[in-house]
Amino acid sequence: MKTDALDIHSQEYMETMALLMSEALESPEGMQALAAAIAEPISQDIASKEISSLLLTKHTLPKGERPVYQKKPTVKAHWISKDGEAQEQEVGADEVEFPTNRIHSNPMVDVSVLKNGNIGTLVDIQTSASDAIRKESDRRTITVISAAVPAENTVSVTGNVLTEEALNEAISIIEDLELTVKYIIMRGRRFNDIRGWDLDPQTSLELRQKGVVKNYGTGGILLTSAMPLDEILIIPDEEIGKLPIREAVKAESIDQKTRFKTGWLVWSELGQGVTRPDIIAKIKLGV
Repeated sequence: MKTDALDIHSQEYMETMALLMSEALESPEGMQALAAAIAEPISQDIASKEISSLLLTKHTLPKGERPVYQKKPTVKAHWISKDGEAQEQEVGADEVEFPTNRIHSNPMVDVSVLKNGNIGTLVDIQTSASDAIRKESDRRTITVISAAVPAENTVSVTGNVLTEEALNEAISIIEDLELTVKYIIMRGRRFNDIRGWDLDPQTSLELRQKGVVKNYGTGGILLTSAMPLDEILIIPDEEIGKLPIREAVKAESIDQKTRFKTGWLVWSELGQGVTRPDIIAKIKLGV
C-alpha cells in the first residue's frame, strides 16, 4: 500500500489501515505490510513538528555518498556523535565529514488492538513514536548548535531572568556581522520573562491576544522543550550547518512477539553538524 497517495485522515485511509491490522496477525508478511503503512504518517507527523530542518540545511544523501561538507579553515566544525554528544574539529581543515546515527523508537501494541482493528490506539502509538524520534533529533540539533557558539558570541547574564538588554546585545552580535536574525530559540518557560518587558504597542497587543510573541525584531521566536532553560540561541538568516539524512523514517516489525504484545522498530538515520559557528550567538543565564 502506498500511504503517501492517501490523506492519512481520510475514511479511505482508515479503512485500509483497519484491513491491514486484521491481516497483520495472520503472517509475518502482514506485520511487515502494516509496518510499512505506519511509517508514512509517522514521517509526516515528524516533519510537521520538528525544528531541526529549520535550523540546519537538510541534505538527503544519495546512496553511497559521504556527508562531506566545505567549511572555513579558520573555524571549528561541530557534530553529534553516535552517543548524542557534541564533538569538535580542530581549525585548519577546509572540509568536514558529519557522521550519521540512528534514532529509534520501539512502540509495542496489545495483540487485541490489531485483532479488533482499533485505529485510535494505533494512531496513539504512531504519535508516541514520532514524538520520541522528533524530540531526540531536535535535542541533538540544539546540543550541537549550542556547543558550537564561540565564547565571544556568548552573552552572559547574572541572574535567572532573560532581559531585553541581553537579547538585544545578542542580536547585535549577528547584526554586526551584516546578517539578519532569523530565529530566536528558547524554552517555553523562558518565554515567560518576555511578558514583563516594556514592549512596543503592536508587539504588546500580539502578546495580549495570543499569549506569545511570534517575532521579536526580524527574528521568529521558536519555543521548544529541546532547549536548556538557561540558554537562548540566536540564529542568522544564513546557513550554519547541515542535516544529512542517510535513511528517512522506516518501520519494521519485530522478529519476536509475546502472547499478548507485538510491535515495531521505527527508526531514521541522520546527522547534525555546524560549519559556521562564527555566525551564531547565545545568551547564557547564570544563578
